[in-house]
Amino acid sequence: MIVYGGDYEHTLEVSSQRQGLDLDYQVTGRAQLFAKVLRRQSFDACEFSLSNYIMLRDRGADWLTAIPVFPNRAFRHGTIVVRKNSDIADFADLAGRRVGISDYTMTGGVWCRGIIFEQYGVHWSQMEWLSGESPRFPAPKAARVTASPIDLEEALASGAIDALFLPRNRDALLPPAQRRFRPLLQDWRAAELSYFRATQIYPISHVIVLPRETIARHAKLPDALFTAFSHSMARAKARRLATSFLPWGAAMWDEVMETFGGDPVPYGLTAGNLRTVSKLQDYLIEQQLIGRGFEAAELFEPVRLVEGNVAA
Repeated sequence: MIVYGGDYEHTLEVSSQRQGLDLDYQVTGRAQLFAKVLRRQSFDACEFSLSNYIMLRDRGADWLTAIPVFPNRAFRHGTIVVRKNSDIADFADLAGRRVGISDYTMTGGVWCRGIIFEQYGVHWSQMEWLSGESPRFPAPKAARVTASPIDLEEALASGAIDALFLPRNRDALLPPAQRRFRPLLQDWRAAELSYFRATQIYPISHVIVLPRETIARHAKLPDALFTAFSHSMARAKARRLATSFLPWGAAMWDEVMETFGGDPVPYGLTAGNLRTVSKLQDYLIEQQLIGRGFEAAELFEPVRLVEGNVAA
């Protein structure tokens, strides 16, 4: 069984034999991951955008289901950039501005718009949006989204837009003195920590999805996948991956684990995960991207750990 996913330290040991199934984890680029699902290509299990999964289900894609494994999360306060000389210093300053985003319906964008409205009082309809030419889903008319072939970083640099939501941008790879952009919030890390302490939400970005027909042929696959991902995560935590070669890595590990109660990226339908998925759905409804919210049992297959010690 081929499992397509991103390149993470906590998925290094997903490839394994579980419940009589051979799981082969294949590292795949994000665009290719999403294309497999959106174009309904052949796959046994695939990492996918959580917001887009819920949107597909809202649009009747009953051929698709998911397990509560969330391999990718990210805070969003630090992912909006502006020009270095911009007068924008707070999210409240975005009212009436033009904002670029590669795809309006991407999960990070849903989180960002929701947080900006909920915490800073600026509604998504108060901004104009410039996006890429090939959207995954049509944006609601109230969003005022214009698709454009213009490179978004060049659009920001030229002043065609005022801010840019782009978690991964070329400008950030340049030496600091050569960068044209800066994070909108000066102390975005403090803002993200404050957000987490206030909400206990570490925003989920991706989920593992499966075709229902695959489960019909291999009924043990959901449990096998959940156990394999859980085992791999437990092994990564036990080895404290990334702390052995990063300066101050051990101290940062201890600090992060204390902040997140020892488990920054939990799997399963924990109270925290249910709260996070519910909040994302609230944002999707408010942003007119889905018509209703789903119960957890509608979105996720029931799963269980099939081995007592997943870290063994």
